[in-house]
Amino acid sequence: MSKVVLAFNGAFVLSDEEGNMNKHYHGFYAFDTRFVKNISLEIREKRSLKHIEPDHKTSVSHILIGDSTILVRKRKLLSSWRYKEELTFYNMSREHTKLNLRYTFEIPFEDIFEVRRTHKPIERKIVKEQTSNGVKYTYIGIDGIKRELEIKTEGFKFKGNYLTAEISLEPLGKKRISVEFSPRIYIKNPPFLIREDFDFKLEEIVITNNTKVSNIFRSALRDLASLTVSTNHGLTVFAGIPYFMCLFGRDSIITSLFLLPYFPEYAKGTLRVLSKLQGKKFDKRTLEEPGKIPHEYRFGELSQASLMPFASYYGTIDATPLYLILAGEYVKWTKDYKTIKELKGTLNKALEWLFMKLEEGEGYIRYSHASPYVLMNQGWKDSKEGVPDEHGEPTKPAIALVEVQGYTYKALLDMAELSGILEFEESTLREEAEKLKRRFNKDFWMKEEKFYAIALNGDNKPSKVISSNPGHLLFTGIAEHEKEIAERLFEKDMFSGWGIRTLSSREKAYNPFSYHNGSVWAHDNAFIALGLAKIGQTEKAAFLADRILKAATLMNYQLPELFSGVESEIPVSVPRANVPQAWSAASPFAFLTAMLGLTSEGVPANPQLPKSLKSVEIKSITIGGVQYKLIAKRKYETVEVEVRKVD
Repeated sequence: MSKVVLAFNGAFVLSDEEGNMNKHYHGFYAFDTRFVKNISLEIREKRSLKHIEPDHKTSVSHILIGDSTILVRKRKLLSSWRYKEELTFYNMSREHTKLNLRYTFEIPFEDIFEVRRTHKPIERKIVKEQTSNGVKYTYIGIDGIKRELEIKTEGFKFKGNYLTAEISLEPLGKKRISVEFSPRIYIKNPPFLIREDFDFKLEEIVITNNTKVSNIFRSALRDLASLTVSTNHGLTVFAGIPYFMCLFGRDSIITSLFLLPYFPEYAKGTLRVLSKLQGKKFDKRTLEEPGKIPHEYRFGELSQASLMPFASYYGTIDATPLYLILAGEYVKWTKDYKTIKELKGTLNKALEWLFMKLEEGEGYIRYSHASPYVLMNQGWKDSKEGVPDEHGEPTKPAIALVEVQGYTYKALLDMAELSGILEFEESTLREEAEKLKRRFNKDFWMKEEKFYAIALNGDNKPSKVISSNPGHLLFTGIAEHEKEIAERLFEKDMFSGWGIRTLSSREKAYNPFSYHNGSVWAHDNAFIALGLAKIGQTEKAAFLADRILKAATLMNYQLPELFSGVESEIPVSVPRANVPQAWSAASPFAFLTAMLGLTSEGVPANPQLPKSLKSVEIKSITIGGVQYKLIAKRKYETVEVEVRKVD
C-alpha cells in the first residue's frame, strides 16, 4: 500500500492507505516525538475499496467487510495537535449484522532521533491512568519535561493496551465509533510557541490554461499548508517530513524568499521567529555564536536534554547571510519598514557576525569540522560527501563555499540600503562588499575550466569541480562571469534533461542517486532560475522551469526534496527524499517569478512562458508594497503582461 502523509501545524501522521501503521517510520508525531505507533484495525474478511485525501490533514478509506458492510474510516488532524479516527459502519443488507473488531496501538514517546536510529533507545517509565472517557499516559523525560498522551473513545472498550468494539447494525443501519489521541508537552519558556488554535488556508492564487501545471501549484499549496506552523511570532514553515518536521533556519528562509511576492506573511513570521533564536554566546558543541542565525530547533527529549545539540543548533554557515537577504528582499517587495525597525537589533548583530567571520576567515566566510556532533558540511549541501574536490575526496577545512560568499556580498549590499535604520555606515558595507567581490573573482574563478570552484579549502586552494553551487551566484551579483555560469549549467554533464544536477557527471564524486553529488533538487534549480532572470536570461529561466514542472507532472504533480540525476524517459525517484518538503513546494512560485522576470519594481522587458503555458493569472501579488492582479498571455513568440491594482 502507498504511504499516506497527514500534517497540520507541526503534527504529522504516516500510515498506509487504510490508516494502519506497520512500517518503521509510521506513527503519529508532534514536537519531535512519536507518541503513537503500530496502530492496527483488525477485522475479518475486509478488503480495501477506495482511498481519498480531500486535504493535507484528512484521509478517508472505504473498506468492504464481508459482503454486506461498508466501513468508512476517516482520519483527521485537528487543532491542538489532536489525531482522531472516526469509523462509520453501513449495513448494505436487509439483515441484522454483527461485527467484532480490535484496535491495537503502542505508546512509545520516542524521540525522532531514536526513530531515525541515530541514538540508542531510551528505557522509559510511562504511567497510565484512567480518565472519565479514556486513558492518559504520562512520561517525564530525562530532560525533566513532562509529556502526555490522552486517549478518548466513543463506542470502544479498553482492554489492556488495545481497544475492542462490538458493532450491531440494524438492516440498512449505520453506526459510528471513534478514538482520539491528544498529545501535550510541558516545556518552560521555549524561544517560540506553536499556537494551538490554527484555522489556516492558502488561497489558490495561480491559475493557468494548463490543467497539469495548475495541479502542480495546487499540490504545492497543499504541501506548504501541511508544513505551515502558526507561532506566537507569526507564520513560518517546518522543513519536511519525516526527518525534518521542525524549524530550520536555511529552509524556512529560502522557502519564504521564494514565496515573497505571493505570501509575504511567511517572510515576516520567519524573520521574527528566527530573531528569537539568534545566537548570544560561544558554544563549541552547538556552534552557537553571537549574532548567528540557527540551523534548527527541536522540542524532542534528546535535544532538550542536550544529549543531541539541536535545541538550538547553529551548524549552518549560510543561514545568517540568507537571513539578511530575506530581510532586504522583504522590505523591497512589501515596504514594511515597521517590521524591519522591530528587527533592527537582530540585523545589527547578524552583520557583526558577518564581519567577525570575514576577519576570522581571512576575507571569506568559512567553517570547520569542529565536533563529532555537528554536520560535516554547513552549506545547503551538508552531507559528509557534499563538498568534494577534483579527486572525489571531501574538501579539507576550513572551507569557504562559493555560494556563501555570494550570499554575503548580497547581504552586505541589501543592508547598505537599510543603513539609515541600522548602526552601520552605508559606505562601510558597500566597501566591504566590493573588496569581497574583487577577492572572490580572483580566487574562485578557474581559468582552465571557465567556471567557479565549489569551494576553497583550508590552504586557499580551490576544489576544482563543476557543481550547481555557482548557479546561486547569479542571484547575488558577485560573479564577473555570469554568462559563462549560465551557459555551463546547461551542458550535457550538468543538465539531466529534467533539471540541473548538483554535480557534473564527469566528476569522480558523481552519483546521480546520492543526496548532493549528482541528484536534482527543485529548490536549487529554482534559485538558479531566479538568478537567470536577474541577469536578463528569462528564456533560460522559462526553459528550466518547464523541465522541472514537467518532471512534477510525472511525479503525481508533487516536487519531492530531490530526484535522480540520471538521463531517463521519466524522472527517477530517490527513496530517501523527504516529501512534502518546504522549499521544493515553494519552488513553482520561484519559477513563476523567474520566467516572468518579476522584480520588486514591477515586470521588466522580455517576460517568458514555456510552450506548455499560454496564460497565467496571479490573483494576488505584492509588488513594491502594493497588491496587484497579474495576467500573462503568450502571443506567438512574445508574452504580454497586464498588471492591475487590487482595490
